[in-house]
Amino acid sequence: MRVTSVLRKLLGLCASVVICGFELTEAGGGGGRPKLVVTLRRKSGTRGRCGRCGVVAPWFDNGGGTRTWRHVDIGFATSELVSAAPRVNCPVHGPTVIEVPWARHDSWFSRAFEDVIVFDAICSNKLAVARRYAISWRAVNNACVRVATEALGRVDLLSGLVAIAIDEVKYKKGQRYLTVVCDHLTGKVIWAAKGRTKDTVNSFFDALGEERVAKLQFVTCDGAEWIRTVVQERSPGALVCLDTFHLIEWATAALDEVRREEWNHLRRTGGARAAKEFKGLRWLLLRNWENLSPKQKGTIRELEQANKRTLRAWQLKEELRDIMSMPFITACRALDDWLAYASRSRLAPFVKLARTIRHYRESIEATLEWKLTNGISESNNAAIGRIRSAARGFHDPESFITMIMLARAGIAPSLPWAN
Repeated sequence: MRVTSVLRKLLGLCASVVICGFELTEAGGGGGRPKLVVTLRRKSGTRGRCGRCGVVAPWFDNGGGTRTWRHVDIGFATSELVSAAPRVNCPVHGPTVIEVPWARHDSWFSRAFEDVIVFDAICSNKLAVARRYAISWRAVNNACVRVATEALGRVDLLSGLVAIAIDEVKYKKGQRYLTVVCDHLTGKVIWAAKGRTKDTVNSFFDALGEERVAKLQFVTCDGAEWIRTVVQERSPGALVCLDTFHLIEWATAALDEVRREEWNHLRRTGGARAAKEFKGLRWLLLRNWENLSPKQKGTIRELEQANKRTLRAWQLKEELRDIMSMPFITACRALDDWLAYASRSRLAPFVKLARTIRHYRESIEATLEWKLTNGISESNNAAIGRIRSAARGFHDPESFITMIMLARAGIAPSLPWAN
């Protein structure tokens, strides 16, 4: 087998590339790595295309001479591709460097090398990748932006949406948030932007367009009015489903508030020992009944004699959990009874919760009927949190959004040898 054939296989070069020559330089005295430099040219007869848009364009000039692209490492050696860089006269972009099959436009790296470093950046973080390949952090970041921009230009993530989940995720200390939108059918992130305001949600619907907004049928979210208000205004035909997790979270918060009131009452009345024992019930009361051991269930039953107010609050929380798993008609009737009981319970936190549930009643009934929750959004938020932790945080929200889209929108590049 010829050396050029071996190099073509090792470097993963396509048939439209001609290898003109190669040179292997030894490592320097400073302990550097050996370097393989391969000179290339496009196959004769291929028509020149604009490097920006790919449109066939007439030849303009020879450009600024040869260019060099860092390529995938081979064993202990780094590799570089060298080729002439003539320009074509694009009807849209004017004089532009010609498109080459081994690299993206305006990049010092080959396409395969960029795919490798972006793949590694998603799995670890940009700093680790920069150290691994002896390049700068900024170069890794720019590669991520180029790959994400190219991928998003090929697909329309906002096409065919029927059910979406909207939630916020923190990207920095000081109440700095992103708004993230997920598709219920695919489970992928389809849109993200800085902020958690009505203007942010409005910008999503602007990007979606009136025609696609009209096809939207379901939107799941928490009780945030900055989401619900905009959805009701921009997409009145879509059902807004209140996330079950947040509803139960409200009930557990009300239960914990009742427990604190009873604990403070015991402390003020001189029952220090009883207050100490009662304080230890916090996590026991917040756990689901089916997850309790027989001994723990016995402790809950003893509240019938020890503290009826706390037992009543715990029963209201558990009954609300049961309602959310009932069939639709049965659940609606049970919710009516629950609201009446909570309003007369003489437990201020649950009286307030009953008013809140009445306010969100329509969204809760939509959740009961269609069983849609914000679980897919919470799952993506957990993965987004891991991206933030691996990077030790992000100063720039746009860099964070780029990594979110690469990792969670299904546009991440595969390894070159896996294609």
